[in-house]
Amino acid sequence: MTKMVRIENADTSAYKVLVQVWDKGYPEGEPDRLVEEVVLGHPTAMTGSNVFITSTRYLVVKEGV
Repeated sequence: MTKMVRIENADTSAYKVLVQVWDKGYPEGEPDRLVEEVVLGHPTAMTGSNVFITSTRYLVVKEGV
């Protein structure tokens, strides 16, 4: 099942948030594949409708540069 998610940069500092969208490797044993990186560069910036998770897709959220 596909789950739409929304991530917001809720911090008021100058630090950015980086959201990575990954697909699990297929067939099993293959490396996972980076699909997209979304930079939330300012407070209140949010991911768009293209960020979702499934049984084979996951997100990594980390501090950007």
